[in-house]
Amino acid sequence: MTIAPKSLFAAERRRERRYALPILEISIGSERFRAVNWSMHGALLYGICEGVGVRVRGEMGVPGSGEAMPFAATVVRADLDSGNSAICFEDPRTERIEFHPHAGATLRQ
Repeated sequence: MTIAPKSLFAAERRRERRYALPILEISIGSERFRAVNWSMHGALLYGICEGVGVRVRGEMGVPGSGEAMPFAATVVRADLDSGNSAICFEDPRTERIEFHPHAGATLRQ
């Protein structure tokens, strides 16, 4: 019996595609986070925010654009080892976010 070798990269099983660019800046209360990656339904954040299960309100946008979109989300994960948190957006209007093709090229980190 031959066993197929496992791929170095696991297959993506999420329904929504995740993006690293354009970078999103997310404000929750007085704290600001950068997204490690994001989809239309949530974001993985650099930094720990609130407790798991807590509903939060904030704004998100592309740094330097001056335009921010309000959102409501639930904190679904906080990983103290990696220092990351994950939020799940509650409002489907995030599906209407439009980014210009040049948005990722002009960002500063």
